[in-house]
Amino acid sequence: MRFHSPSIQYFHAVRRTGSIRAAARLLNVASSAVSRQILKLEQEVGSPLFERNARGLTLTTVGEMLARHVMNVLQDLDRFRSDVASLSGAWHGTVSIACIESITESVLPDLIASHRTRARRVSFTAEIMGSSDVLEALRRGEADIGIAIALRHPPDLRQVALKRFRLGALVAREHPLARRKTVTLEQCLAFPVIQALPELSIYHLLQPLIAQLSETPEPAIQANSIDLMRELAARGVGVAFQTQLGIGRLSRDAQLVFLPLDNAGSPVWSDLGIYVRAERTLPAFTESFLQELVRELGERERRENAAYPQGA
Repeated sequence: MRFHSPSIQYFHAVRRTGSIRAAARLLNVASSAVSRQILKLEQEVGSPLFERNARGLTLTTVGEMLARHVMNVLQDLDRFRSDVASLSGAWHGTVSIACIESITESVLPDLIASHRTRARRVSFTAEIMGSSDVLEALRRGEADIGIAIALRHPPDLRQVALKRFRLGALVAREHPLARRKTVTLEQCLAFPVIQALPELSIYHLLQPLIAQLSETPEPAIQANSIDLMRELAARGVGVAFQTQLGIGRLSRDAQLVFLPLDNAGSPVWSDLGIYVRAERTLPAFTESFLQELVRELGERERRENAAYPQGA
């Protein structure tokens, strides 16, 4: 079904790809056809919508204004299609997710697998990125749901839920720290450390604690991959820092031990936020998955709080 002028679709494709040629490939049309539609739209609006720079085509101020309108229109169309499909008793559509890496070990696979058994005509796309990029993907309309370490978010995004998990040290089961109930950062730094690079939120959670120490040795390894850091910790290479969300399999197999971090007698928290665009009404199948996600993370938060009560 096509309810809107081709120029709207073409504008949306150019905005997403940043290139006339890339948009043409995406739409399977000639580049000249895209250029004509963009020119037509600019004439109707009465202002340039894109400007060229080293990164390709970027939106002008007027282009940004139009992009917000176009996103609303196209997402409302998706919701309409979903509502029509639901009249026949079957959901049909795509849920797009932008998320941080830590929830891809078990949370996301479990939820998607469960949802697909009940709604096989609902497909999923998932992109892994840093927390700030998750929020930007939502703002650009490239994702329906965002899952990220809680950050200050712009007013055009809505925080659906906030779940709190303890940040801890990950060590191999043979590691000298493995028998402890909790550890301090200073105790961890007595051993080789596997540290997150600045593009990961864990880096910024730890920096205020590191700054309080009189000595801060150089990390043995720095990485921007949650999976790589936990695998290295499991092999005894060093001490890594994460929440329990991404270590289920390695913990069950007794390859990794999670030790909650203690900071002067207080836990160190990592807050996980779930986000959507503020002004958008989600299709029924997306809203259903969103609520399942909120419940699942809430249950994991409850189990962790029971296992590691505050002050323990």
